[in-house]
Amino acid sequence: MIPRTLHPGGQATMRIGGTRPREWSTKKKDTAPRGLFKHAAGVWAVRYTCGLGHIHRQKVAPSKDLAVKVYHARRARALESPTWCPMKERRQARLAKAAALTVKEYGAQWLKAREHGPNAVKPRTLDGYRNILTAHLFPTLGGVLLADLSRGQLRAWLATKKSLSKATQANLVIPVRAMLNDAFDDGLIVKNPATRLLRAARGLTEKDARKVEALTREELATVLSTAAGAFPEWLDFFRVLGWTGLRLGEACGLQWGDVDSRGGFLDIRRNIAYRKRKVLEGAPKSGQARRVDVPRVLVERLQVRRGIQEAEATLNGVTGSPWIFAAPTDASKPVNPAFVRFKVWYRLIKKAGLRALRLHSLRHTYASLLLQQGESIAYVSKQMGHSTITLTVDRYGHFVAGGNRQAVDRLAEATSAPNYSKTIPTPDNSSAR
Repeated sequence: MIPRTLHPGGQATMRIGGTRPREWSTKKKDTAPRGLFKHAAGVWAVRYTCGLGHIHRQKVAPSKDLAVKVYHARRARALESPTWCPMKERRQARLAKAAALTVKEYGAQWLKAREHGPNAVKPRTLDGYRNILTAHLFPTLGGVLLADLSRGQLRAWLATKKSLSKATQANLVIPVRAMLNDAFDDGLIVKNPATRLLRAARGLTEKDARKVEALTREELATVLSTAAGAFPEWLDFFRVLGWTGLRLGEACGLQWGDVDSRGGFLDIRRNIAYRKRKVLEGAPKSGQARRVDVPRVLVERLQVRRGIQEAEATLNGVTGSPWIFAAPTDASKPVNPAFVRFKVWYRLIKKAGLRALRLHSLRHTYASLLLQQGESIAYVSKQMGHSTITLTVDRYGHFVAGGNRQAVDRLAEATSAPNYSKTIPTPDNSSAR
């Protein structure tokens, strides 16, 4: 009989002649099914074939024993029901749930999901969505079942909004389309009836044809000179808007750490809004920070402003404000954009004797004047923080044509009657004969 020896490590060895000992494992053999595997998320998962022949992979549980039970249960279900498919089962369950879900009910859930989490939107955007759905959509189509909502019903709903401008109608469709897109992704509807609901159409009124409004060079100079005389404490603020093209919330969110005096630029990192007297600090509209060139005279003026703020803080025995434009009543907070718009801007343009323009027109003015003086579209688009250069061309491209009026004057001069006759050769009658 060949001798065997059991080693402390749990392995049995057998020596045959002078050869190397052969080893066998005495550990318990793993009897787990082959469809069981460890998922990258750290839990056990199963892989099985349903009754329709589709291969499914599903995360189950952190316990291996429980995963084995789930695997055998899935295999038994597939053998018992040849038409069983878990994906088909879940899809039917979602459709059954949607069959009893109204537009208003799903809309309320959709708005709730937009408050927090990965799908959250800015508070101001969420307020606009909520106002549109509750004031316009729900009173008319809120009781309609979500699965039964049709394109014809949405068109009939829009037909009742004909008194509104085309831009307002487009704004009404935006949250409706987004809500139904999510309903489609959730498998609650088979298609989105709001897709391409408002197609591009030719404008029919003067208001439809109106483009962005901007100030001329002379009007911008008037605004700044009026601010210097009537609102000197706000002169730097309007210089920033007129000479950098920042959005109002971006200008309100500027901090001293965003100013690079050597490089002559501003780092735009945040947008400021107020809701119920609370400061809401978020990313810029494009979602990305950007660097904006600043005139040297404005950089010098901001340095002077910082020195004044630090001196005042030292005299008062308080810490200096991190905000370039702090709130008048609380230096620890940025100025409220609504305060600038309603308490300062409208009074300023009235005192300057200008037509009623929105404060956002200073941003349009910045882009239009740069284009009129020959700057490239790409540079203006980068300064403005637009997501694509196409947006810059569509919005401000018409300003380029007015920047070089000498070209059309030369065209008129070259084709006017006296000059045009000089360019036409006189027929030679002798050669005609």
